[in-house]
Amino acid sequence: MPAFAEILSLLLPILAPGIVLIVALKSGWLPALVVPIDRGRMLGGAPLLGSTKTWLGFTVYLGGAVLVGALIGATGAGSPVFTDWPGWFVGALVGLGYNAGELANSFVKRRLGVGSSSLTPSRWRALQHVVDLGDGILVVFLVYLALGVPLAVAAVAGIAGFAVHVLTDVLMRALRLKRRRA
Repeated sequence: MPAFAEILSLLLPILAPGIVLIVALKSGWLPALVVPIDRGRMLGGAPLLGSTKTWLGFTVYLGGAVLVGALIGATGAGSPVFTDWPGWFVGALVGLGYNAGELANSFVKRRLGVGSSSLTPSRWRALQHVVDLGDGILVVFLVYLALGVPLAVAAVAGIAGFAVHVLTDVLMRALRLKRRRA
């Protein structure tokens, strides 16, 4: 079983930017970046990505992951991937990977007629919710594998990351910090 510190170091480049993003959105930080990445462009009559995929989220996830990766690499604590490769580089790939998973999922949802922050009313609702919570984490899992993190370690980190995402989603909804559109 991988050590707790190793798993935590693999999760921090995803979790820390996520917390910063929540604070930034709730505090109104950097309003100039709260602009949809697709700038309202349409494809086939539907938004390309949707209004909730903003430059703020992209920037916070990428910049935060780079910073966290660099700090982990500089301390030498945690997973060896942060010292086998430059920590900032690992962070950049994690941030880009997380964003890629989020954006790809949004693109597919818009093609299927599912709105931003919405769940489909069909029987696929539960599956869609699981995919919504795991899209970026799945891509980060693949990034870690590509960088040489052992499968068992990457899998534990991926499962733990998904579990943390589910728990924070439940907590944020209970605290009314997040809501899903009908």
